[in-house]
Order: sequence, then C-alpha cells, then structure tokens
Amino acid sequence: MTTMNVNMINTALVGSILAPVAWLSTLPLSLMFVMSMLSTLPVSLLMSRYGRRPLFVLGVCVAVLSTLSQAVAIVLHHYIFFCVASMGLGFSLACAGFYRYAAADSAAPADKPRAISWVLTGGLVAAFLGPEIARNTVDLVPEALYAGCFFTASLVQLVALLFIFGVKIPKPEQRSHAGRPIGVFLRMPIFLIGMFCAALGYALMSYLMTATPLQVVNVSQLGTSANASIIQWHVVAMFAPSFFTGKLIARYGVSRILGSGVLAYVAVIILALMGDDFWHYFGALFLLGIGWNFLYIGGSSLVAQVADPEERGRVQGVADLTMTILVASASLIAGVVHSQLGWDVMVLAASLPVFLLMCSVIWLVSHRYQNTQA
Repeated sequence: MTTMNVNMINTALVGSILAPVAWLSTLPLSLMFVMSMLSTLPVSLLMSRYGRRPLFVLGVCVAVLSTLSQAVAIVLHHYIFFCVASMGLGFSLACAGFYRYAAADSAAPADKPRAISWVLTGGLVAAFLGPEIARNTVDLVPEALYAGCFFTASLVQLVALLFIFGVKIPKPEQRSHAGRPIGVFLRMPIFLIGMFCAALGYALMSYLMTATPLQVVNVSQLGTSANASIIQWHVVAMFAPSFFTGKLIARYGVSRILGSGVLAYVAVIILALMGDDFWHYFGALFLLGIGWNFLYIGGSSLVAQVADPEERGRVQGVADLTMTILVASASLIAGVVHSQLGWDVMVLAASLPVFLLMCSVIWLVSHRYQNTQA
C-alpha cells in the first residue's frame, strides 16, 4: 500500500508531464489496474494449486523491478516505458489483493470480517509513509521530477519479503471434488451484492482519487505538498476504520455498514461540488476513504463467507476480477472526463453508481428480511 500511495499521488502527475496529450495522463495508472484485472483470476487459481506464499513472494519481486523501471522511465523521459512499468506493478497489486483472503481463510466464520479488517490496518503505516516519500523525494533526482519517489518505493518493497518469508501460510489441501460451479455463486444474492459493493465502491474511490491530484495541482494550483496531505489523510480514512469495522459488522450487521458507506459517498459528491479550496478536497477525499472502507470490507466479508475451501480460488478470483475491471475502467474514464469536461461534471457523473450502490444495499436488506420471514 505504501507503493500504491506513491503511485496514487504521483503517477497521474508524471503522466501529465510525459504523455503526448493531456487526456492520456491517467493512462499509466489505468494500465496498472488493467494488468491487475488480467492477473487476478490466474493468480487466484495458482494460489489454489501451489499455495499463497510463492505468489506473494513473486508479487513483491515484480513490484521492486516495476518501481525501479518507473523511476528509470522518468529519468529517460519515456512515456511508453513508464506505462509498461506501471503494468508490471499491476501484477503485484493482484497478488497483494489476496492478503485479506489469506487472513480470512485462517479465521473462524464469525471472525472473517475482523480478520480482513486487521489486515487492512497495515494501510495506516502506508498512509503516513507513502505521502512522506512522495513529498520529500520529489526532487531527489536532478532534472527528473518524481523519479526519486519511485526509487525510494522500490526499496520499501523489499521489507515485505521479510514478513512473507516469516509467516506460515498453509498450502491448501487438495480435495477429491472441485466444489460447486461458479454459476451457483452467480445466482446467490449475497455473493452478487458483496461482489458488487466491493467492486463498485473501489471503482468509485479510484475514479475520484485518480483525478484529484490533477485537479489540486494543475487546476486549483494548490501545490504538491497540499496534494500529498490530501491523499495522505484520504488513505488514513481508508484504513483507520479497519480497527473497528469488523466489530461494527458483527454488532450491527453488514447491511448497515454497507449503507453507511453509501451515505459517505453521497456526502463526498456534495462536498466536492461546494468549492475548490483545500478543505473541500480534503473533506471529500477523507469521506471517500471512510466510504471505501465500509463498502470494501463489508462486500469482501460477504464474498469470503459463501465459498468452501476448494471453491475459494475461483470464487474470490471472480470477485476480484470484477472489481479490477471496474477499477481499471474508472481510472481511465476519470482522466478523460476530467480533461475534457472538468471536475464538476466528473463528480456529478459519480451520482449514478452511488445510486446503484444504494439499490443493492436495499436489495440485500429486503432479501434478508424475506428469508427471516420465511
């Protein structure tokens, strides 16, 4: 997540310098999500066969090489090379996305939401470390703005290897049967709503967050330090609730937590349209982080509870594939809409997916009420 934060803060800004046209400035970040999308299902299936640790190690190694390549591309002022390096980081993102499921798999059913939450609290470290790297290493390499950020991020990635090698992650047991076909899960309302809320909630976060540095630095002229602070506290808001989100789900139910996430997104849209000074962006991105946390953990906990051990590779892979498809699309669309139509239109366009999220939560409540009555 530290590496992701460095990319969220700087990649679109690097793209605005290297890209041949303005609307391609978010393409490197979008390609990272596209590669994550293409890698998610294969990575999940390989983890089911060989275990999670080999893929976690491979993901970290690729992340080190990719961030180094991003830095070199900036030094060489080579846009295509930067895009390719960002795609490599997408593979690493796909591998790291299964950390939360690795924790959930080892927990009792009632503790799965809490296990996912505790994994995500690691993002709090990233919330402070990533922006500090972005803020203090911008000019580290002479005549190569932002290259120092990516050189530093590659060193940080090496720390992850120590933890992965030190943790015992059991290899999955091979079962005589393959479990239920994926079509069974695609007809389950709980799985569909969990997948939809996690995927669309993440996509909306990506959509608004991707364009924010362009708006803050290039349009509102608030500076790179203000941008780093806004993203920093956005990430704090993404992960700080993880200390208690699992407990809130256990106490109040996942439907209320998902609903709270949707309401936070409604507040984001209102606040983002109220003005263009620092505190409007800060408040909107802070609420965006809280809404993402509730939707991501709530949706992931629904996905985690429906599959048996032999089914998890396919089921979790399909859920994350759906999520990365939407995230990649949202990231690219954000750059196009922001450059062509502006911030206000881009924010207003987020109203439709927020409405769809609201409908999905209402559907979940209705479905559970009907089951209770039955």
